Amino acid sequence: MFLIISIRKVAAFIRFVLLFTVLTLFFYHALSLVNQWLIPTDPYRVPVGHAVKAFQPENSLESWVTPRERLRLYYWYGE
Repeated sequence: MFLIISIRKVAAFIRFVLLFTVLTLFFYHALSLVNQWLIPTDPYRVPVGHAVKAFQPENSLESWVTPRERLRLYYWYGE
């Protein structure tokens, strides 16, 4: 049996693969740029303005709270 290969179909397939690859790379780089634009450069920096840090570790024993008091505050604030 002879296998007949159409040059037009092979060229169309190669053109499709190349176009698919180029568009995939384009969208990848476009989404990468959007990602870099949205994410802050240093997420651990000290906030400025009216912003406050959500978590501040406590180093002193004076401000230590028992688990019971923490649970009471949790239910009191309704979180």
